[in-house]
Amino acid sequence: MAYVTNLSKKNIDYILLNYNILNFVNYTPIYDGIQNSNYIINTQSKKYILTIFEDTYVANNINFFLNLLLFCNKNNFICPMPILDQYNNIINYINKKPSCIFSFIEGESCKKTSLQNIKNVGIHLAKLHTITNKFNEKIKVRFDINFFNNFIIKKKVFFTKLDINLNNIFNDTLISYNNLNEKNLPKTIIHGDLFPDNVFFNDDNEITGFLDFYFSDYNYMISDLAIVIISWCFYINQDDAYVLNFNKVNILLKSYNSIRKIKNEEIAALNIICKLYCMRFMFTRITAKDYNYDNKKILTKDPHEYIDKLLYFNDTKNLRMNINYA
Repeated sequence: MAYVTNLSKKNIDYILLNYNILNFVNYTPIYDGIQNSNYIINTQSKKYILTIFEDTYVANNINFFLNLLLFCNKNNFICPMPILDQYNNIINYINKKPSCIFSFIEGESCKKTSLQNIKNVGIHLAKLHTITNKFNEKIKVRFDINFFNNFIIKKKVFFTKLDINLNNIFNDTLISYNNLNEKNLPKTIIHGDLFPDNVFFNDDNEITGFLDFYFSDYNYMISDLAIVIISWCFYINQDDAYVLNFNKVNILLKSYNSIRKIKNEEIAALNIICKLYCMRFMFTRITAKDYNYDNKKILTKDPHEYIDKLLYFNDTKNLRMNINYA
């Protein structure tokens, strides 16, 4: 989530005229993230989220993402629910950009991930996959091989300066990932961005909702687990290096496996997929830093974190041997 489009109270008043949302009190911009503009709308009785879709890819595929959220809610999976306006429209337009008002998800993201957090994420993620596996709409993979190849070519000099071996690691990873097509790994509509800030918990560490489904696509189920591993399960050791906490990895896989059985072929592919998603988050963070957004207030994150994690996975040949989720 991000804050790119500036809105005034007058703008908000005008927007709310289309909805049966009464007793407006105030609004607060949300500064996290890089993709969309988000505001908390406070009324006397409820809170809502107003989202303006800034990203061209998301805007062009907005019907898919909103239908996915509606489908998940219909199947009792807690995530933001798009609100209909008084004309039964889900989508409205602000400055020629699609916008939507959503239900507000109570809770907070965890600042420090516990084993209980990880366990609950694994269970809910497996439930999400069993639901989205019945969702009939498909969408093209956003970060395909062409995306990676083009980015590597564009930033070749930059990567060589960081580490002379990076470009070789990139190419080897893409070759290995491309070969997974022959493995027939199970696919579904995945979340695609399940970082800690996209999962809310209550005070009892129970999940109150998954957020930000705008990187969802039709992809390997194990990809979402790889994303959780690389974003939830690392710690920084005394040498200031990223190291995997295999207790968290195994609890994640065990809890997920209790709902949806993981195939041996998926575990065998896990290291490759972790490396690919380290590349993706590294590349998107570099892009966010490069992109100006007209100097608006957006949050950018350090891409070097995922360079370090990629190098970790590249050196960890026995990742599968450290996994025990039975």
